[in-house]
Amino acid sequence: MRLCVLLALAAIAGCSDRAARRAVDPRIADASRPLVFLTHPTEPPSSYRDASGAIIGTEVDLARRIAAKMGRKLVVEGVEFADILSRLKAGTADFGIATITITDARLRDVDFSRPYATGGACFLYRHGGAKPRMSQIPSLRIGVESDTVQDLYLCRHGCDPIRFPTLGEAMVALEGNKLEAVFSDIPQLKAIVEKSGGRFVMTPPETRDNYGVAVDKRRPDVLAAANAVIAEGGLK
Repeated sequence: MRLCVLLALAAIAGCSDRAARRAVDPRIADASRPLVFLTHPTEPPSSYRDASGAIIGTEVDLARRIAAKMGRKLVVEGVEFADILSRLKAGTADFGIATITITDARLRDVDFSRPYATGGACFLYRHGGAKPRMSQIPSLRIGVESDTVQDLYLCRHGCDPIRFPTLGEAMVALEGNKLEAVFSDIPQLKAIVEKSGGRFVMTPPETRDNYGVAVDKRRPDVLAAANAVIAEGGLK
Protein backbone atom coordinates (compact mmCIF):
# COMPACT_ATOMS: atom_id res chain seq x y z
CA MET A 1 0.00 0.00 0.00
CA ARG A 2 2.83 2.34 0.89
CA LEU A 3 4.45 1.78 -2.51
CA CYS A 4 1.16 2.58 -4.25
CA VAL A 5 0.89 5.84 -2.33
CA LEU A 6 4.44 6.79 -3.27
CA LEU A 7 3.80 6.00 -6.92
CA ALA A 8 0.61 8.04 -6.88
CA LEU A 9 2.39 11.01 -5.31
CA ALA A 10 5.17 10.73 -7.88
CA ALA A 11 2.63 10.72 -10.68
CA ILE A 12 0.90 13.78 -9.26
CA ALA A 13 4.24 15.54 -8.89
CA GLY A 14 5.12 14.65 -12.47
CA CYS A 15 1.85 16.07 -13.77
CA SER A 16 2.35 19.23 -11.71
CA ASP A 17 5.88 19.59 -13.03
CA ARG A 18 4.70 19.27 -16.63
CA ALA A 19 1.94 21.78 -16.01
CA ALA A 20 4.43 24.20 -14.48
CA ARG A 21 6.77 23.91 -17.45
CA ARG A 22 3.89 24.66 -19.80
CA ALA A 23 2.69 27.58 -17.71
CA VAL A 24 6.06 29.37 -17.85
CA ASP A 25 6.64 28.82 -21.57
CA PRO A 26 7.53 32.34 -22.79
CA ARG A 27 5.61 31.75 -26.02
CA ILE A 28 2.42 31.50 -23.96
CA ALA A 29 3.17 34.43 -21.69
CA ASP A 30 4.20 36.82 -24.48
CA ALA A 31 1.11 37.60 -26.53
CA SER A 32 3.18 39.68 -28.97
CA ARG A 33 5.06 36.61 -30.22
CA PRO A 34 3.78 35.32 -33.55
CA LEU A 35 2.84 31.67 -33.90
CA VAL A 36 5.31 29.64 -35.97
CA PHE A 37 3.36 27.34 -38.28
CA LEU A 38 4.96 24.56 -40.33
CA THR A 39 3.61 22.94 -43.47
CA HIS A 40 4.84 20.93 -46.45
CA PRO A 41 3.77 23.09 -49.41
CA THR A 42 3.84 20.52 -52.19
CA GLU A 43 0.33 19.06 -52.06
CA PRO A 44 -2.53 21.09 -53.54
CA PRO A 45 -5.20 21.82 -52.57
CA SER A 46 -4.08 21.37 -48.94
CA SER A 47 -0.79 23.27 -48.95
CA TYR A 48 1.21 24.51 -51.94
CA ARG A 49 2.97 27.54 -53.41
CA ASP A 50 1.18 29.79 -55.87
CA ALA A 51 2.82 31.43 -58.89
CA SER A 52 4.32 34.12 -56.69
CA GLY A 53 5.82 31.60 -54.27
CA ALA A 54 3.36 32.33 -51.47
CA ILE A 55 2.20 29.30 -49.45
CA ILE A 56 -1.56 28.85 -49.73
CA GLY A 57 -4.17 26.11 -49.45
CA THR A 58 -7.04 24.86 -47.31
CA GLU A 59 -4.74 23.76 -44.50
CA VAL A 60 -2.95 27.09 -44.49
CA ASP A 61 -6.34 28.80 -44.21
CA LEU A 62 -7.06 26.60 -41.19
CA ALA A 63 -3.78 27.71 -39.60
CA ARG A 64 -4.67 31.36 -40.14
CA ARG A 65 -8.03 30.85 -38.46
CA ILE A 66 -6.29 29.28 -35.46
CA ALA A 67 -3.96 32.27 -35.17
CA ALA A 68 -6.91 34.64 -35.50
CA LYS A 69 -8.75 32.76 -32.75
CA MET A 70 -5.78 33.42 -30.47
CA GLY A 71 -5.30 37.01 -31.62
CA ARG A 72 -1.76 36.19 -32.75
CA LYS A 73 0.21 36.92 -35.89
CA LEU A 74 1.26 33.90 -37.95
CA VAL A 75 4.62 33.02 -39.46
CA VAL A 76 4.22 30.38 -42.19
CA GLU A 77 7.24 28.17 -42.90
CA GLY A 78 7.45 25.59 -45.67
CA VAL A 79 9.60 22.62 -44.62
CA GLU A 80 10.20 18.98 -45.46
CA PHE A 81 7.44 16.74 -44.11
CA ALA A 82 9.86 14.85 -41.82
CA ASP A 83 10.97 18.12 -40.21
CA ILE A 84 7.52 19.12 -38.96
CA LEU A 85 7.23 16.73 -36.02
CA SER A 86 10.92 16.95 -35.11
CA ARG A 87 10.76 20.73 -34.88
CA LEU A 88 7.57 20.65 -32.83
CA LYS A 89 9.21 18.20 -30.44
CA ALA A 90 12.26 20.48 -30.19
CA GLY A 91 10.08 23.51 -29.48
CA THR A 92 11.22 25.57 -32.49
CA ALA A 93 7.68 25.82 -33.88
CA ASP A 94 4.19 25.92 -32.41
CA PHE A 95 2.04 23.79 -34.70
CA GLY A 96 1.93 22.11 -38.08
CA ILE A 97 -0.69 21.04 -40.60
CA ALA A 98 0.24 18.90 -43.61
CA THR A 99 -2.32 16.09 -43.91
CA ILE A 100 -0.61 14.51 -40.89
CA THR A 101 -2.19 11.22 -39.88
CA ILE A 102 -2.84 10.87 -36.15
CA THR A 103 -0.99 7.81 -34.80
CA ASP A 104 -0.13 6.52 -31.34
CA ALA A 105 3.58 6.71 -32.16
CA ARG A 106 3.35 10.38 -33.12
CA LEU A 107 1.32 11.18 -30.01
CA ARG A 108 4.41 10.36 -27.96
CA ASP A 109 6.16 13.39 -29.44
CA VAL A 110 3.39 15.91 -30.15
CA ASP A 111 -0.21 16.64 -29.26
CA PHE A 112 -2.93 16.35 -31.89
CA SER A 113 -6.15 18.26 -32.24
CA ARG A 114 -9.41 16.49 -32.88
CA PRO A 115 -9.51 15.35 -36.53
CA TYR A 116 -10.23 18.14 -39.00
CA ALA A 117 -10.64 15.66 -41.86
CA THR A 118 -10.90 11.93 -42.47
CA GLY A 119 -9.23 10.34 -45.44
CA GLY A 120 -6.87 7.54 -46.20
CA ALA A 121 -4.44 6.32 -48.79
CA CYS A 122 -4.75 4.62 -52.16
CA PHE A 123 -2.79 3.87 -55.31
CA LEU A 124 -2.64 6.17 -58.31
CA TYR A 125 -1.70 4.64 -61.66
CA ARG A 126 -1.71 5.50 -65.35
CA HIS A 127 -4.94 5.06 -67.27
CA GLY A 128 -4.72 1.84 -69.25
CA GLY A 129 -2.11 0.38 -66.91
CA ALA A 130 -2.54 -2.61 -64.62
CA LYS A 131 -4.45 -1.85 -61.42
CA PRO A 132 -2.07 -2.29 -58.44
CA ARG A 133 -3.10 -4.84 -55.83
CA MET A 134 -1.68 -5.27 -52.35
CA SER A 135 -0.82 -8.90 -53.12
CA GLN A 136 1.41 -7.68 -55.97
CA ILE A 137 3.25 -4.78 -54.37
CA PRO A 138 6.45 -6.66 -53.46
CA SER A 139 7.13 -7.00 -57.19
CA LEU A 140 5.97 -3.52 -58.26
CA ARG A 141 7.76 -0.19 -58.43
CA ILE A 142 5.64 1.89 -56.03
CA GLY A 143 6.52 5.50 -55.36
CA VAL A 144 5.87 7.03 -51.95
CA GLU A 145 6.77 10.20 -50.08
CA SER A 146 9.47 9.33 -47.56
CA ASP A 147 8.87 9.31 -43.79
CA THR A 148 5.09 9.10 -44.11
CA VAL A 149 2.59 6.59 -42.75
CA GLN A 150 2.12 5.41 -46.34
CA ASP A 151 5.83 4.57 -46.49
CA LEU A 152 5.51 2.54 -43.29
CA TYR A 153 2.30 0.87 -44.46
CA LEU A 154 3.90 -0.41 -47.66
CA CYS A 155 6.93 -1.69 -45.76
CA ARG A 156 4.69 -3.60 -43.37
CA HIS A 157 3.06 -5.28 -46.36
CA GLY A 158 6.27 -6.52 -47.89
CA CYS A 159 7.02 -3.69 -50.32
CA ASP A 160 10.30 -1.80 -50.54
CA PRO A 161 8.92 1.41 -52.06
CA ILE A 162 10.85 3.96 -54.06
CA ARG A 163 11.00 7.02 -51.82
CA PHE A 164 10.78 10.65 -52.90
CA PRO A 165 11.09 13.91 -50.94
CA THR A 166 7.76 15.14 -52.35
CA LEU A 167 4.66 13.74 -54.00
CA GLY A 168 5.38 15.95 -57.00
CA GLU A 169 8.69 14.19 -57.61
CA ALA A 170 6.98 10.80 -57.36
CA MET A 171 4.45 11.95 -59.95
CA VAL A 172 7.25 12.95 -62.34
CA ALA A 173 8.62 9.42 -62.04
CA LEU A 174 5.16 7.93 -62.64
CA GLU A 175 4.63 10.05 -65.74
CA GLY A 176 8.06 8.99 -66.97
CA ASN A 177 7.11 5.29 -66.70
CA LYS A 178 9.65 4.76 -63.94
CA LEU A 179 6.92 3.58 -61.55
CA GLU A 180 3.82 1.42 -61.80
CA ALA A 181 1.97 3.47 -59.21
CA VAL A 182 2.17 6.08 -56.47
CA PHE A 183 0.75 5.49 -52.98
CA SER A 184 -0.36 8.59 -51.08
CA ASP A 185 -3.17 10.46 -49.32
CA ILE A 186 -6.50 10.42 -51.11
CA PRO A 187 -7.15 14.22 -51.03
CA GLN A 188 -3.92 14.98 -52.89
CA LEU A 189 -4.33 12.14 -55.38
CA LYS A 190 -7.92 13.17 -56.06
CA ALA A 191 -6.74 16.69 -56.96
CA ILE A 192 -4.19 15.20 -59.36
CA VAL A 193 -6.80 12.99 -61.04
CA GLU A 194 -9.19 15.91 -61.48
CA LYS A 195 -6.53 17.91 -63.31
CA SER A 196 -5.09 15.03 -65.33
CA GLY A 197 -7.72 14.88 -68.07
CA GLY A 198 -8.22 11.16 -67.52
CA ARG A 199 -4.54 10.22 -67.60
CA PHE A 200 -4.55 8.79 -64.06
CA VAL A 201 -6.83 6.49 -62.08
CA MET A 202 -7.22 5.96 -58.32
CA THR A 203 -7.89 2.64 -56.61
CA PRO A 204 -10.41 2.32 -53.77
CA PRO A 205 -8.99 3.31 -50.35
CA GLU A 206 -6.48 0.94 -48.80
CA THR A 207 -6.45 2.70 -45.41
CA ARG A 208 -8.71 4.94 -43.36
CA ASP A 209 -6.96 7.80 -41.54
CA ASN A 210 -7.75 10.82 -39.40
CA TYR A 211 -5.79 14.04 -40.01
CA GLY A 212 -5.07 16.40 -37.14
CA VAL A 213 -3.24 19.61 -36.28
CA ALA A 214 0.10 18.63 -34.73
CA VAL A 215 0.98 20.85 -31.76
CA ASP A 216 4.04 21.30 -29.56
CA LYS A 217 3.20 19.65 -26.24
CA ARG A 218 4.21 22.86 -24.46
CA ARG A 219 1.43 24.78 -26.25
CA PRO A 220 -1.92 23.78 -24.71
CA ASP A 221 -3.22 27.20 -25.71
CA VAL A 222 -2.64 26.43 -29.39
CA LEU A 223 -4.22 23.00 -28.99
CA ALA A 224 -7.33 24.51 -27.41
CA ALA A 225 -7.62 27.10 -30.20
CA ALA A 226 -7.20 24.43 -32.88
CA ASN A 227 -9.94 22.29 -31.37
CA ALA A 228 -12.24 25.30 -31.10
CA VAL A 229 -11.72 26.29 -34.75
CA ILE A 230 -12.23 22.71 -35.94
CA ALA A 231 -15.44 22.48 -33.90
CA GLU A 232 -16.63 25.61 -35.69
CA GLY A 233 -16.22 24.08 -39.10
CA GLY A 234 -12.81 22.54 -39.79
CA LEU A 235 -11.56 22.99 -43.34
CA LYS A 236 -13.40 25.53 -45.48
